[in-house]
Order: sequence, then structure tokens, then C-alpha cells
Amino acid sequence: MSIFVHIGVHLRWFSIFFRPHVFVDNTPPEVANNFASVEEWLVAIKMDRYRDNFMSAGVTSMDQVLRITVKDLETIGVSLLGHQKKIINSVQTLRAQLLGPQVQLPHMHMSEGFLV
Repeated sequence: MSIFVHIGVHLRWFSIFFRPHVFVDNTPPEVANNFASVEEWLVAIKMDRYRDNFMSAGVTSMDQVLRITVKDLETIGVSLLGHQKKIINSVQTLRAQLLGPQVQLPHMHMSEGFLV
């Protein structure tokens, strides 16, 4: 892979995930706090088409969802960028609501696929 292709991939990710409006999630706060299962959460964000992918990958609890990264999504078969963005936006909202603003999550570099 040429260096230009490699840079192009990173620029594509940057342009998708680092726009001011990207971090807005349309999941109502009262719903986001009440997910009993991964399947229920996926249905609420209209991404239930990936239920089997999450289950096969062993992502079966909301605690695991809170730690999911873009790299994880790629690994479990969520390859469409718009779907990755929607899932990560929801995860970020869940983290903020469930963990609160005082909790510091481990810092990860963009190459690890974690968006903060």
C-alpha cells in the first residue's frame, strides 16, 4: 500500500469523525439510560442488523459496549462508515450518561480506533 493511500484512509476517517456535528446522538436520554441488553440498545439506535455480529464476537453486555472501539466494529463486521459513526456516537453518549463527566476513560490514540 502506498503512503498516499495510507494517508488518504486517515484523512477519510478524520473528515468523517471530526466534524462538529458528528458527536450529536439522537437517542433520547431517557432511553439511553435504560438499556437492559445489547440487543435492546441496537434496536433503539436502529442498528439491530448487527445483533448477530455483536453476539458472535462476544459483545453481550452493555459494559462491553461502553468499551467498544472503531477497530472492534471493523473486526465484528460493521464496515459501513455511517453505521460505525452512528454506533460510536451512541456509545459516546452512553459513556457520558452512565459514567458521568468526572470519570476519565483510558487515553487511546486514533490508530487504536477510540474516539473521544
